[in-house]
Amino acid sequence: MSTTSLYRTRNKEETNVTILEHLPNEILLILFEYFNGIDLLQTFYDLNSHLNLLLYKQFQLYCFNFKSISKCTFDLICQQHLPFIANKVISLAFSDYRDTPKQMSLFFSYIPSLHRFTQLQSLTLSNIHSYDTVVQFLNECHYLYNLIHLTFYFYSFLTSSVDLQLIIDKIWSLPKLTYCHFDVRIERQPNFCLPTIISSSLKYLYLPHSKLQWNQVNRLFHYVPELKHLSILNEPSVVDNYILLPPPGLIKLNFYCPDKSIISKLDILLQNMSNLYYLHIRLKHSLINGYKWEQIIRIHLPKLKIFRLRMNKAFFNNPNIQLQRQVDKLINSFRSSFWINERQWFFRCFTWKKIIVLHSLCSTYNYHGCITPDFWQSTSPHDNQQQFHNEITSIDSETFLNELVSLNICLSNIDHLTIKLPINEKIWSIFSNFNRLHSLTVLSHTDTFQFELQILLDRAPHLRILRLGQDGSLPLHLSLFNYRNTSVRELNLIGCDYCFNEEECILFSHSSLGVQCEVLFIEVNNRETIIHLVKHMIKLRVLYICYDDGMNWENLKMKTAAQYDECYKTARQMIDQLVQWLKDHLPSTYLVINDPHYSSNVISIWI
Repeated sequence: MSTTSLYRTRNKEETNVTILEHLPNEILLILFEYFNGIDLLQTFYDLNSHLNLLLYKQFQLYCFNFKSISKCTFDLICQQHLPFIANKVISLAFSDYRDTPKQMSLFFSYIPSLHRFTQLQSLTLSNIHSYDTVVQFLNECHYLYNLIHLTFYFYSFLTSSVDLQLIIDKIWSLPKLTYCHFDVRIERQPNFCLPTIISSSLKYLYLPHSKLQWNQVNRLFHYVPELKHLSILNEPSVVDNYILLPPPGLIKLNFYCPDKSIISKLDILLQNMSNLYYLHIRLKHSLINGYKWEQIIRIHLPKLKIFRLRMNKAFFNNPNIQLQRQVDKLINSFRSSFWINERQWFFRCFTWKKIIVLHSLCSTYNYHGCITPDFWQSTSPHDNQQQFHNEITSIDSETFLNELVSLNICLSNIDHLTIKLPINEKIWSIFSNFNRLHSLTVLSHTDTFQFELQILLDRAPHLRILRLGQDGSLPLHLSLFNYRNTSVRELNLIGCDYCFNEEECILFSHSSLGVQCEVLFIEVNNRETIIHLVKHMIKLRVLYICYDDGMNWENLKMKTAAQYDECYKTARQMIDQLVQWLKDHLPSTYLVINDPHYSSNVISIWI
């Protein structure tokens, strides 16, 4: 950049700072509230002493979301800023997801205690894999006497010694906790246990993967007497005719029930729910007609204003059933004046491969196979199959276009798409636009189809994630280095089933996609190649290396257990040595790990 250009840039920055300085402090403090704490400090800190004083002394509402952040920025915030503003932080969100591995443990290495976060009101712990980290956080939570909102995503431990009772009771002991989203999935263990402590503050409780029988739900009510909202996964029970006795304040209930016998129990289960304002029910293996629902609502749910329903049932073992007649009968039961005129609640019913689905016309429908229903009906005069297609947001089938080429439909709200090359010309009429497309998976990639894939990339202005796959028996297709899309930030090349050499990595790091890439998945077999990628991909914040250890694991599975174990041991030693070598040759601020929760030959480098 020329001296003149540098002077103009510096002059412009100084002018902007001068404008800010003339704003009253009250306006600046209100402006700060619109920023995530990370962006706020990176934007305004060190512009001048006046702004520094406002940031460190007067601003009291810091919110930090550390999801998808570089380690460099995370280190900076935790080491240089948080010690001075901890008592001004009202929200913290951590994630041990693959792009921020071991983030929570790292946080405690910088800030060993939460005792200074006295104003913290909201805490989110996502994708936790370490039981020790969970216990460490919960042991510190007794300092957070203003905490009212806890979101807790805790997945699959490698250890079997998880004291779930300890976790639950520590959460229930938080004196002001009002909202708790508790999503726990532990391999070979229950995902929830009843607390032994009564919480007089909890009002909103979400347990999306906690399997509870109805008698356990009643016991749970005893420990949350002020409960207003409850979301649960019901587990089939041998207990029939169980009556729920909810707290009088319960006004919102959301549950998923795979119990085939729910039809005979529903009346009794809901008979004490007279204060419900909102009811969302998802039933699997059961179809309850509209007459029955009308009776339940009229008798037991007089205050109900919002009703969300989704039911499905498969008839694979009944080849003689007339599905169309069943759909007509079911949907007609939801056409009474109660549904159409009095409540104005409308429903859609369709069949697909011997499955009948009925759901409320109120929520987005994620495609999991059925994009072209065999038969379709709706109670709404404004509903049609195009509206059905407008609500589809995700398509994971590589062959879906084969189903659609003969149909005159339009999909306009797709955010995830999987396609197989070559692209059928019909795609340009099926998709009115790709403005919402966030994630794209491309299979059978070859240079032959570069032009048509580039057209798709040009039409996807908000694409963030691109996954490419090709036949592993083919050489690398060089068109990869020529693709352009200014919004792509994550690139997954593992699906190419190809091991990149040093020359190819150099080419990629200087390509359009490589220069802007922040998250990269790639397979290599050379140590120096990894160093090159880290040094030359200037925006990279996390690198996933699938390292080719030379083992043919498919063939090894055919050998004896002893031979397999010996090869596995050798491969583990090789990966451990590579991790140590990378630590020795990369800056010490980088985090290099082989996370056992993922594939044994995948190394993560958080930059």
